[in-house]
Amino acid sequence: MNLKPQTPNQQIIYRIPGMGADKRLFSEIAPIIGFEYVDLEWQPFPKIKTLKDYALEIAKQIDTSKPFSLMGVSMGGMVCSELADILNPEKVVIISSAKTSNEIPPMYKRLNFLGVTRLLNADRINYIIGNSSRFFGAMNKEQRELFYQMADNINIDFIVWSIKAILNWEKKAASSKIIHIHGTKDFVLPFENVTPTYTIERGDHMMIWNKSAEINRLLNNIFSR
Repeated sequence: MNLKPQTPNQQIIYRIPGMGADKRLFSEIAPIIGFEYVDLEWQPFPKIKTLKDYALEIAKQIDTSKPFSLMGVSMGGMVCSELADILNPEKVVIISSAKTSNEIPPMYKRLNFLGVTRLLNADRINYIIGNSSRFFGAMNKEQRELFYQMADNINIDFIVWSIKAILNWEKKAASSKIIHIHGTKDFVLPFENVTPTYTIERGDHMMIWNKSAEINRLLNNIFSR
């Protein structure tokens, strides 16, 4: 967990990146006056099987003695959705994510039903990652290099667990505190499957980088209310 000295009267926003990513995913997100970011890191919990149980472990890293908010991207947003039910955050912002299992594409669920997840191994995961940057979305040269740097540091066993946990996610209802930002050109979690609070036109799954100006404006508006 990346902890920084907190300025008095600043509220913490705990941030959770997408699957296989780290705090560098938030490199284009600007500071918000009156708030302090704390980035939570992915870590394997060998006995944990579900996203809800994972959220229960992550919750132990959050200081609930003072007001706080949550922010998550992709799988990080799904964990934030679970945390919204476990804790009492002020606000929960999820980006390029899903609030419930109903927003996971049916095609993914069919693949899970057919047992495709049993075929996942290190070689296949590395191949998919090595050939998937364009599927995730537009990136400039520096961003693509950062994408692959993060990919080089992934824990393959954790990635396999994450995929299975998402495909077996059973959450059906979303907290009213969730503010969902989604792009119309997201091919990982297609726009037609979700009901976002705010829409980013032509935003893809990597809009946290390539549409950061729009997202920063939204975040400032959301947290200034």
